[in-house]
Amino acid sequence: MTGPVPSLVVSPPREKLRIFYLSYCSPTPTWGGAMAFYRHFIERPDFETMVATNVPNFPQELVSYRPFRYDSSRLRRRLLRTRLAPWLEGLQALGYLGNPIKDVLAAARSFAPDAVFTVAGSWDASALLAQELASRLRVPLVASFNDWFNFGWFPAHRFFHRAIERRFRRFYHEADVALCTSEGMREELGENPRAHILYPTGALMDLAAGGESEPWRPGHRPFTVGFAGSLSEWYGRMLERLISAVRRAGIPLDFRIFGSNASWSQAFDTEVKAEGIYLGHLPFEQLSEEMARVDALLLPMGFEEQAALVERTSFKTKFLDYLTYRKPIVVWGPGYCSAVRVAREFDSAAVCADEKEDSVIRMLTDLSARPERQRELVERAMRMYEDRFHPDRIHGGLVRVIAAAVAENRKNGHREGAVA
Repeated sequence: MTGPVPSLVVSPPREKLRIFYLSYCSPTPTWGGAMAFYRHFIERPDFETMVATNVPNFPQELVSYRPFRYDSSRLRRRLLRTRLAPWLEGLQALGYLGNPIKDVLAAARSFAPDAVFTVAGSWDASALLAQELASRLRVPLVASFNDWFNFGWFPAHRFFHRAIERRFRRFYHEADVALCTSEGMREELGENPRAHILYPTGALMDLAAGGESEPWRPGHRPFTVGFAGSLSEWYGRMLERLISAVRRAGIPLDFRIFGSNASWSQAFDTEVKAEGIYLGHLPFEQLSEEMARVDALLLPMGFEEQAALVERTSFKTKFLDYLTYRKPIVVWGPGYCSAVRVAREFDSAAVCADEKEDSVIRMLTDLSARPERQRELVERAMRMYEDRFHPDRIHGGLVRVIAAAVAENRKNGHREGAVA
């Protein structure tokens, strides 16, 4: 006698956390933090996310969601196009010019979030707006400290920088959840029981598609070094110095550079575009195809005095994206920067801690002559990926800390409307 087929026991789906994502740094599949947040909040199924942003020229064609757009008043926008702009930007960054809370609050209330998420570094007035919003909704404020307050384009007059840095540091202690992109960031910002390390999340490694990376051996083409990421600030200048030194010495190294906002000279820009060395910004999928054609990957970190605090506290998303290409990585940067610290811990990348171009050139040429070292670096980078930087591990940590903050908030009856 046969009985009924027993039904499958299916665990109930975990509740999605509703996140009101409010920042100038929108989650988009582009570069750096924007890409990392896109992977967390848009691609993954754990969050139901509403995005609000004041970023101009939002790349709507790249995403399936439509953000809530907010902006300053018409008068303020006009004044920001005058010589007063750096002073107004400073006042705005400190919250003295107010924020357009009314429309944003109405949108957030309609969405009924469990938490508000914002990006604190680089600093922008949107962080203060997110803080006010979370306070009014009585939900946790989750803040990411993935860059130092003044990294990149920072329009506020230098007169305000010290006050803005103090506000940035205070914001770290005020957030219900503070997400530090590296140990260096948490060390610089100080002890905080609500602070957690959240490394950027790189791309998932497709083991079936990627295959093994074959070491380069001398043959019909030169050893090719790839770079992908932001070329702003000191990064573009470092690459110009390096490639110019290689040319002067007649060394058989080739380069392929992908990125945007290059800080190198106009003459160099013209040369590298004409020679097919600089190929601009590419979508991530296309970039993966291009990186299959290079033999090693270069990660420069600034040696300049003005770069020190930024490089000590940041952790470059491109380091983790580089892992998925299965090529040997060369980190060129000072010993205190986060990438060097991690690379040395795992021996997952060759490290050149000397800022002289000749030193990194010697390292690249030496690496090209040692196929076993190339293979060893790739194997150890894979171990580092699995042990610490697997995207599932990093994303799981983010979900856990936000879920814990939301649960604690509900337990205490702080959510708007929970307690009369």
